[in-house]
Amino acid sequence: MNKSLKKDFLSASAPLREKNASLSRKCCISIVMPSFQQADFLEEAVRSVLDQPVSAVELLVMDPGSTDGSRELLRSLLKDYGERLVLHFEPDQGQSDAINRGLARARGRVLCWLNSDDRLRPEALLKVVDWLDSPQPRWVYGRAGMIDAAGNQNANFIVLYKNWRGRKFSRLKLLTENFIPQMAVFWNRAMWEQTGGLDNSLHLDMDYDLWLRFAEVSDPLVIPELLADFRVHDAAKGSCQTAAQLDAAFATARKHAAGLGWRGRVALKVHRVLGWRTRLLYLWLKPG
Repeated sequence: MNKSLKKDFLSASAPLREKNASLSRKCCISIVMPSFQQADFLEEAVRSVLDQPVSAVELLVMDPGSTDGSRELLRSLLKDYGERLVLHFEPDQGQSDAINRGLARARGRVLCWLNSDDRLRPEALLKVVDWLDSPQPRWVYGRAGMIDAAGNQNANFIVLYKNWRGRKFSRLKLLTENFIPQMAVFWNRAMWEQTGGLDNSLHLDMDYDLWLRFAEVSDPLVIPELLADFRVHDAAKGSCQTAAQLDAAFATARKHAAGLGWRGRVALKVHRVLGWRTRLLYLWLKPG
């Protein structure tokens, strides 16, 4: 991808972005939100999407059967957002399947998914939509903060490290560990259609597998700004399944490193070392 074009985009001034906001309204953005038993965080997540200063945004919430008041809450939010909030209450085969189903129904040309315990930062969509409104397959990621169950910021070493590692991108670097924050990644329909969506057999590292497939098509635009927050709480996958998630990520890296020769083998060795380091750091530093 043209590096000078990326540089020109990132150097755009705030007034230019305000001008581009009117153009962005012509490009529908579709965000899928898989949700199950997340009533405590759901309203904040929904509002973080639909209160963005971009009018052409639809949010498709996929709920396979919550019984904690989530569905009632979502129905109450319809009065605020109308047809921009699209509710699908039907069984699924897991998170990957729910996201694939949602994106199959999406109308937008700019796509992403946001888990119902995370949130977008204000104006995040304005920072990505014009770059992604292209017939060429493109993707972009930014930085993410960490919040606790109450929504308080936890800017610890883990957050600082991941944002530092993600400041520059290469496919081989991504093979050494997944440093890309899922909730701060966006792509266009051309990229989604070319790479084929999420692997429904993956439940812990489906995002990592998708980024590696995106990377086979093109490098992303990296935006050095906070675009989202991920929430750490007792029921979150990353909080209670860290070891399993790291094991799954290594298996995914090994699959994608095949055919890359000695460079792929070196990347896997580094991945193994960084994985063990991460296990220790999460035990010490990740808030519960």
